Amino acid sequence: MAKQPTFIGIDLGTSKVAAVVVTMDTNGLLHVLGGGQANSQGGIKQGYINEMDKAVEALKVAKEYAMTQAGVRKVDGVCVSVDSIHFKGENLRDSITISSKDRIISDEDIERVLDQAQSNCKLAKQDSVLHRIPQIYHIQGQREVRNPLNMLGESLEAEIRLILAPSSVLNNIRRVAQLAGFPKAELVYSPLATAEAVLPRQDKDNSAVIIDIGEDLTHVGIFHLGTLFHSAFIPLGGRHFTRDLEITKHLGGMAASERIKHRYGSVIPQQVADEQIELEDEGRFISRSEVAEVLQARAVELFNFVQVEINRTGISDFHGGIHLVGGGSILHHLPILAQTIFGRPRVILSRPLGFDQALSAVVNNPHIVNALGAAKYMIRVRQESGSNAPSFFGNIFDGFK
Repeated sequence: MAKQPTFIGIDLGTSKVAAVVVTMDTNGLLHVLGGGQANSQGGIKQGYINEMDKAVEALKVAKEYAMTQAGVRKVDGVCVSVDSIHFKGENLRDSITISSKDRIISDEDIERVLDQAQSNCKLAKQDSVLHRIPQIYHIQGQREVRNPLNMLGESLEAEIRLILAPSSVLNNIRRVAQLAGFPKAELVYSPLATAEAVLPRQDKDNSAVIIDIGEDLTHVGIFHLGTLFHSAFIPLGGRHFTRDLEITKHLGGMAASERIKHRYGSVIPQQVADEQIELEDEGRFISRSEVAEVLQARAVELFNFVQVEINRTGISDFHGGIHLVGGGSILHHLPILAQTIFGRPRVILSRPLGFDQALSAVVNNPHIVNALGAAKYMIRVRQESGSNAPSFFGNIFDGFK
């Protein structure tokens, strides 16, 4: 029996770099073989490379942990989840006339309308297109067609979303991967990786919001009719919650404030007992409700910013729910507060789907969601480009050392 290909998913975060080794069996179940994390040590800031040597070293350490646990020396593909304050997205649309006599829409017609829609984007010279995402198609007299191939029509209209980033930002991320031993690493936009990990197909189809709360940034992905419709970043993350505690309550430094946030933090003061938290190094106490008041104020601000992004879409019904992910999402009572702010009953603290639980500590680690999603994204793209699962698993491409 042929050896199943293995893939590494990577997430380059401000506070940590995460790597996971993943494979998929012939039944479609994903198996996590190993995982690793390393402190970024300031090498990565708000999604871009801030210090090359530190970023490379962190990735090497995370990679070594993951590959050692997995018992592999080579992998068959590497995918890095990326996003930063320099990324932007734009929705575009255009239409073409079907010129063939039979009016049957071909692959060439689809590519032509996508190219024409993309040409409407006035790219800055330093920007590159990371993704061109077809959202929906319209044929004359028929709206919201997911795949128009081989359908009949006199005209074809396409709506697309472009994800853009400065070439220097993308090239430096690729450079980090190269120096860490992954010369052929591919990149995937973070909201796409997150959705790949946690969103079931029906939630994408029925409109859903992903709120990925990281250390410095919160990434927002809004999915509609099965695809990414809108995305944005908000320059607030877990570090801001911690800093608020330290500035307002003087808990003994950022490290002490971080520990108290994780152990006692809530975003609804009324939900916590008015117990006293001892600040061991200072010989004084603070009530848990006081901590909650500080955290609640920042959480409300964050969710209000997310609401602004939701309003930009013009979509009113999100039957696919609000999905909270990332290390900053694990504050007590955060989903309850989100229900109140967004006025929607379905708010989910999401976890990765489609993975076995043999390494549950890795699969259920909120800091590793995007690395898992990046690996899952790469596996799906390889499957789709290889047409079917048997040929996919029988055709291993060049390995990475």
